[in-house]
Amino acid sequence: MTLADSLSINSLPSGEDGVLCYAFAGSVDAHSAQALGQLNGVPANARVSLDFKQVERVNSMGLSLLLKLFEHWESRGIKIAVNNPNRMVAMLFKITGLGRFLTTEVTLPSERAQPAVVSTVQSAAERPVESVSPSSRGKLNFMASLQVGAQLSGWYLLNTYLQRNLQRAIHFEQLPAGHELSQETVDILFAKPFEACAMIRKQQFMPLLRPLGEADEVVIVMRANDQRQLVDMDTVRAVTASQGSFVYLLGRFLCDENGLDSSRFQYHFAGNEIKALQLLLKEQSDALFMLKKTYYGLSNLTRNNTRVVDESDTQFAFHLLCAAPQIADLKESVAKVFAGMGDDEQGKSILKDIQFDGWCVPQEGELAMLMRLYERYAE
Repeated sequence: MTLADSLSINSLPSGEDGVLCYAFAGSVDAHSAQALGQLNGVPANARVSLDFKQVERVNSMGLSLLLKLFEHWESRGIKIAVNNPNRMVAMLFKITGLGRFLTTEVTLPSERAQPAVVSTVQSAAERPVESVSPSSRGKLNFMASLQVGAQLSGWYLLNTYLQRNLQRAIHFEQLPAGHELSQETVDILFAKPFEACAMIRKQQFMPLLRPLGEADEVVIVMRANDQRQLVDMDTVRAVTASQGSFVYLLGRFLCDENGLDSSRFQYHFAGNEIKALQLLLKEQSDALFMLKKTYYGLSNLTRNNTRVVDESDTQFAFHLLCAAPQIADLKESVAKVFAGMGDDEQGKSILKDIQFDGWCVPQEGELAMLMRLYERYAE
């Protein structure tokens, strides 16, 4: 973090009716607690106006800190107004339920009519669920939802590395497209944001680590030879991998923030992102919501047949490494192996193969905001 990135808060001349005015500048993130703490002493029953014009970014931890401050203020009768947020900051306020503090109108996709769903493609092969946990046989199951297909060989190498360090037999596999995690017997899980939240909430999985510096962002893509604008289309056929995903939710918000009504789209859920891309290229859909990392990992030939019409930069959601409750006694050992990968040459090589800089422990506040989003839209 540079000095320019750090949050600064400057008091402005009071507005009309004695409103207390503050100008925020920089980024609101995990390092902003001290700066925000200066505002705890605002007198009870005051009116506060926060100018976000110079705020570059607010991430999930920053939102958690803001929510804590706002709840403290509301408990003391303080009225709050947030002015001039940029598009991404405004969007995050809205999707996490903080939109009531914005001075602009807020319309949430969940408050509109449900969108039309054309069809959902499920996995062709439904495997039976094992009735006995592999951990009870001494063998662990490790399953991952990959961000990019090119990571797969690296994850097999990581599994070998994990087995060697834990001195345990571990079976690794990629989560099949369209397959429900609840149907699987899993001990160690690397999952997409909402998949991880579902397992934490419903099956008491324990979050261990997240990829360092990685956030799940979204692109909205159209065909390169389709020069139409979404706003001018009577009916937009949108395709994405699955309905219960952060990609679907954020894609809808990007459209809504562009003045489109995403509830009027016809949605097709293809089961995985590659199938969704194929439907776009075959002209069976008009727009694609895709994980940004997946899109920019495609070949130049494929990307040359598409054009990006919008993309997010929220720094909000992330994949999570989790442990099942049946291996609670191993969770610290598992986390230690992953977190220590940057300390030896083999671990560094594997990190390069899976395209990560390393692992870090997710902070309580950013996990809380991710769960808040999951409970608001996905459950």
